[in-house]
Amino acid sequence: MVRCLPLRQRQLEFRGAFFIAFALWWHINNCIRYLKSRDGANDDRTNRSHTKFRGSVTYSCFYLPCKSLRCLPIESILKILITSIHFTIELITGYSPEPRSHIRDENSHHTAMLFGFFLGAWIEILVHYKVPLPPRIPQTMGFLAFAIEALMMVFHLHARNMVDAHIHQLLGLTAACSMVGALAECFSPNSFWLIVARSLFAMTQGTWFLQAAFVLWPRTTNPLFIWDLNSHRSISLLTMSYAYHLAGNAFLLIMVYLLIYKFSSTAVRLEEEGEEESASEYKLIMSMNNADNDVESV
Repeated sequence: MVRCLPLRQRQLEFRGAFFIAFALWWHINNCIRYLKSRDGANDDRTNRSHTKFRGSVTYSCFYLPCKSLRCLPIESILKILITSIHFTIELITGYSPEPRSHIRDENSHHTAMLFGFFLGAWIEILVHYKVPLPPRIPQTMGFLAFAIEALMMVFHLHARNMVDAHIHQLLGLTAACSMVGALAECFSPNSFWLIVARSLFAMTQGTWFLQAAFVLWPRTTNPLFIWDLNSHRSISLLTMSYAYHLAGNAFLLIMVYLLIYKFSSTAVRLEEEGEEESASEYKLIMSMNNADNDVESV
């Protein structure tokens, strides 16, 4: 059992990194699309066509070197690979031959949570290749994945100490908020704020997974960083910590938005200055040609 603890800690950290990475990916692309739609709507001095904001469950990897790679559903493929690897790890580490061959209950619960996201990623790939599926099915599958996660988190508390159970309850609350947001996206898929909410709660899941790893299995023997796992005070402090996670993640998403706005406005300003310089140079050349023509005519 002692040897399994570091593995379970690494699994929590892996899940946390997974949610944080995808939350930032969604938020960055969502902000870029939103700012592009605002630039097109507010720029009356140019002839740029207005770009309507459109939300999305997945985003293309625009930074890849060739068009064929940019056209692939990289995000969905990564989701399938990550969930498949994690699924395999849960099966291997959860296998027990006694009293008969079976997968332990805790690992089985984890595989159920993973399967919802695995299935949703396959649906995203089918939609990407224009398989005729019902409209807004990716948002519906997102709702299903978060609903499975919330359900399993709530009933994942048996035989746990008070702090461990409270950590899972707060994770279940976060998954339920993600579930409600995904359901709202089914009816309003082009809402900027609903996608921000999805990013916020996914980010909170990620950071809370990281904190859970250090609360349950601290990497230090310093008593200041070791939690009393059966203390009501620990539960109160954990609830306060969760509130700080929500506020801190919201602050982080705001800062990301401001950075993207700063870079995008700088790029637009440089582009406009380049257009003005090109126009002035063109006028200067024309005036010089006119002067030459006048001299020749004289």
